[in-house]
Amino acid sequence: MNEMRTTHSAIRAGAAAVARSAFVGSALLLAATLAWPLQTGTSPQGRPFASGGISHEELTAMYARRESYNLWVVTAALGSGAHLADVRVVIRNDKRESVFDGRLQGPWLFVDLPLGRYEVEASINNESHKRVTTIHRGDLHQAFFYFATGDQLSPEHRSPFPSSPYAGKKP
Repeated sequence: MNEMRTTHSAIRAGAAAVARSAFVGSALLLAATLAWPLQTGTSPQGRPFASGGISHEELTAMYARRESYNLWVVTAALGSGAHLADVRVVIRNDKRESVFDGRLQGPWLFVDLPLGRYEVEASINNESHKRVTTIHRGDLHQAFFYFATGDQLSPEHRSPFPSSPYAGKKP
């Protein structure tokens, strides 16, 4: 009879461990599902883009793809440099036609634009900034936008890159 109790105890302990693992796995899956995912696609205006960079994994994945695009938009808080998401970006060509209009899923936006001159406008919380850039063959342009949001870097913040991803001719 003691052997049977020991076996039942072992089975109950094993079942509890499986249930805990399933709960933790479900929680992790739910958290991953609720997080803003890296967004890639083609804008309604026909331009290939990637938007994201919320996690270190997304930053690293986007950085690896950067040479597939010729414009790199970065959004951050003024002063701290904390990355910002949910910034609206509108890119207009020299005819003032919108070639990209979207809300960013993270601090980075990569867009592949035809050669030409563009105005890039970024807006959040009633604050708006514009930059003008000209895309030439083989270019990788960067446009940095800093906003007075008051956001700060987390004390645990660490970059996934050994040095600045923005440095040099081609970051």
